[in-house]
Amino acid sequence: MKSSGKWNIIGPGLIVAATGVGAGDLVAALVAGTNYGLVFAWSIIVGAILKFVLNEGVGRWHLLSGKTIFEGWQSMGKWASVYFGVYALIWGFVYGAAGTSSCALAMSAMIPAIPLWAWAIIHGIAGFAHTWSGRFRLFERAMNILVGLMFITVVGSAVLALPKLSGLWHTAVPDLPKGSLLYALD
Repeated sequence: MKSSGKWNIIGPGLIVAATGVGAGDLVAALVAGTNYGLVFAWSIIVGAILKFVLNEGVGRWHLLSGKTIFEGWQSMGKWASVYFGVYALIWGFVYGAAGTSSCALAMSAMIPAIPLWAWAIIHGIAGFAHTWSGRFRLFERAMNILVGLMFITVVGSAVLALPKLSGLWHTAVPDLPKGSLLYALD
């Protein structure tokens, strides 16, 4: 079955949106909310502004120059390619570990007989096998459904929590309670 033109454009965007706010972000936000309440409401605004500025800047640079960000790094000299290459390698491993661990947390909660580390390995191998198979269309369709479900769940939860936002105004002044820096950075 051939997908329509709109889904060819929307599908990859939904996948990008899902990676921007994924399971790890939701788990970290729940833990931060449980431990610190609404104290990090300010960080949502700061994070959104930073993401917008960075993404907008890279997009405008690409449209203006016709070059990818990787070509931009290369034009700065070998040092930039080495620096960002090492950064991307480290970030890739950390992000991969965080992604598989987030999936493992959910599966371990549903099926606790299998240890957390085993679930992380299972998810890592499954992700590799799926990528190796090259069946992007199947993945895209599944992700579209899951992103829609995540949207409904997150918005539904926000609506249910809405009456409890009376203490939101005291969060207008940025604050970092003791031991909360990692949650603020997430």
